[in-house]
Amino acid sequence: MLLRPSDYFRMFSGRIRKTLGQHFLIQPRTAEKIVQALMVRPGDTVIEIGPGLGALTAHLIRLPCNLHLVELDADIAKALQSVMPSETPATVFWHIEDILSSDLLNKPGESKKAEKIKVIGNIPYSISSPLLMRLIENHRHIDRAVLMVQREVARRWTAKPGTREYGLPTVLLACCALTERLFYVGPGQFYPKPKVHSAVVKIKFFERACWEYPGWPYFRQVASRLFRMRRKTVLTILKSFMDATLAEQILREAGASPGTRPENLSPEEILRLARSIASKGQRTD
Repeated sequence: MLLRPSDYFRMFSGRIRKTLGQHFLIQPRTAEKIVQALMVRPGDTVIEIGPGLGALTAHLIRLPCNLHLVELDADIAKALQSVMPSETPATVFWHIEDILSSDLLNKPGESKKAEKIKVIGNIPYSISSPLLMRLIENHRHIDRAVLMVQREVARRWTAKPGTREYGLPTVLLACCALTERLFYVGPGQFYPKPKVHSAVVKIKFFERACWEYPGWPYFRQVASRLFRMRRKTVLTILKSFMDATLAEQILREAGASPGTRPENLSPEEILRLARSIASKGQRTD
């Protein structure tokens, strides 16, 4: 890593900001494995979310890419900049801002071919859900993301139908990407040591999301409505915003059993259901 916690505290009078969920990765080998999973090629545009003390950054700056470092903590960004080599194979850009409000994810990379960007980071629990939505909404501009998140979050993102963890994030991701849980990371690899375990997840986005019809906003509305009432049957949920005859017709067309609960529907079945509802011009709000 570029800056050890002890040096940050001693040289820069640094402090841990609990409100930002700061837990710094201190195991170089783990950091190297995470960066390797991103598969950076020469000329790629890479966005690192929350470089912190530079555990991942130390490996990324050795690669000939356009590297955007997005850090909300201005003090830690200033400290990291001061210890970073002046010349590196990577072309480095700093952004002292919140990734959730940044426009970096909204546009393609800087190469002449305007290739898709790659995203990497150690993600605090508090922003994992809104960040996932940002990535999904901008999936057309993103090739892949390699993210370290809380273990329970990783399990929700990669869950199978019928399991406790399966839910809205699983379905939305499955319809626009292949998501793989790579490995777990124990609390002892961080400073300060968190109370939870972490996991590294790779998300490889499709060229085209499956929801092009009925469209992202509509599909998200339908899926959200289903999982807000996940213990109810699908027929009961549909009858909450349409008449029973239409609900039964939609289920027949989608090939879904009336007595099935949302947690037992595959992403493909939920997509068919959304398409059938949309074909009837049915509002879901």
